Amino acid sequence: MEIEGELSGDVLRVDQLKKTRRKRMRVQDNRKCLEDTAYLSACPVPRSAGITRLPVEVLIEICTYLNSRDLFNLREVCEFFKIVVSSPVVWRTYEVTGNEVNTYEVIDELRRMPFLRKFILAARTDCDEIIRQLSVTNKSLEELHILNCTGSAAKLYLKPNYLIRILDRCSRLHTINILGCRFRGVKFYRRLADMGLRLRAANTPATYLQFKTFADNALHIPEAGRKVIIDMCFGVRQWSPLHYYVIDQRGSAPTVLISYLNRDFISVLVLDEV
Repeated sequence: MEIEGELSGDVLRVDQLKKTRRKRMRVQDNRKCLEDTAYLSACPVPRSAGITRLPVEVLIEICTYLNSRDLFNLREVCEFFKIVVSSPVVWRTYEVTGNEVNTYEVIDELRRMPFLRKFILAARTDCDEIIRQLSVTNKSLEELHILNCTGSAAKLYLKPNYLIRILDRCSRLHTINILGCRFRGVKFYRRLADMGLRLRAANTPATYLQFKTFADNALHIPEAGRKVIIDMCFGVRQWSPLHYYVIDQRGSAPTVLISYLNRDFISVLVLDEV
């Protein structure tokens, strides 16, 4: 009995050590994102702000739950928080609305955000260079939202090549919303379909040929389902909204909900990943 008690105690201690080790690994990852934690500790700390007495790693973890607007505001509080917010790991979301911020400033910010997960670009007229930079430095991206934007002041259409690079390079990307924007070609829609079940949600305008390309190459959808989907675009001659969602169901295969031309959603059971 004593031996069994000792063994069970050893097992509990091993589990605790494993949990402690995982926590330490997460802390070490955050520490790597600070170039000089010693300098951060030496920064003047406001007496009225008791939160600054927390460990740097805890403050960084808290900041990861803030949106970009809150982080920008926090950066202006004092020198201490300015350095905390300068850690790349805290920037998980970044939103740019309008043309108030210079394009080069936006690009510089993106270079400092290698762990960016969600990017929102809205109501801007020079998006091509920003999207290009996103494909180069922000490969951890999971959600991309581009709303009512144009490629440049002289070009209404976005450059599809930069969007294709994002699909190719951002292996964690699962949500794409491109609304109020247009771009030519079908290669983007072929790449979109090639994502398979990794693509969880997509909303984007599409011509008849673009939508048909997406449906033809969505091989995770059974052939009969693809034929039904393609029939939705028969006779369409203008840009129309494409809506696509994957719904997980417990105990059964996922279901795809797809709509085109503002018609009712069609529900299709999907195949296993091919």
